[in-house]
Amino acid sequence: MGTSPWKENLSARQLSGILEVLDLCGDAEDGHEFKQALVQAVSSVFQVPDVTFFFGPSYAELFADPAPILTGATGSMFPEYQDRWQDKDVFALPEARGTLSRLGFADLDQLTALPDPQRAYVEDYLYTYGTGTASALHLRFADGEALVGMFNRHHPWEPSDRLTLTVLARQLRARARHVTHDDPAAGTDVPGGPDDPLAVLSPRQVEVARLVSEGMSNLDIARCLSLSELTIKKYVSRIFEATGHRNRASLAAAVHRRDAVLMRG
Repeated sequence: MGTSPWKENLSARQLSGILEVLDLCGDAEDGHEFKQALVQAVSSVFQVPDVTFFFGPSYAELFADPAPILTGATGSMFPEYQDRWQDKDVFALPEARGTLSRLGFADLDQLTALPDPQRAYVEDYLYTYGTGTASALHLRFADGEALVGMFNRHHPWEPSDRLTLTVLARQLRARARHVTHDDPAAGTDVPGGPDDPLAVLSPRQVEVARLVSEGMSNLDIARCLSLSELTIKKYVSRIFEATGHRNRASLAAAVHRRDAVLMRG
């Protein structure tokens, strides 16, 4: 399969998945919307519950991203990652970096013998949180590099899945290289301040907005808050109307910008 054209080796479903992710990211107007849309698209299209987005000025620096996008279980995993495992991440290994830089995609099963620190990262960190597989997409933005991490309990990629994600990475790279990750206006969304688009929301609406930013569907949010799906749909519509955001990706980007400001103090 290695030398055959990729279109001859992918199913209609896999080709459709690539196009769906690209379409979902196509309406993003800036770097923040693009990365949020990408995380949500990868999660929904490829059925991966836990997706992350780490960015840095260089590959080596992206693992120290203080405010990455974290969905699913990765939010509760992040404090321990910062404290103990950041410098032991398997995707920081030269072998993984080489594969990601060349192909745009790599997964844990592609890596050969792991050094002891990285083996501990897998066995004592990932496995402890119930994560059985890990993979990543590598993108180059106009102002830095990013890894989109994908984590799952039991979802090993088949060879054709790896090819699908490699083709997707190539297409996303073509889009991302023209995108500036940093938004000059990002620092103006001071929580509670006059430029904070979420300041007009009620505490319950902020709670719903935050759950939207975590990639949860209306049904998931309804279950989480013990409300009806229709009620959540109305909440989301009112949030869009009050804040001026047109879609979930834009709203999520605003929530994450607020969080980044809070983390900077």
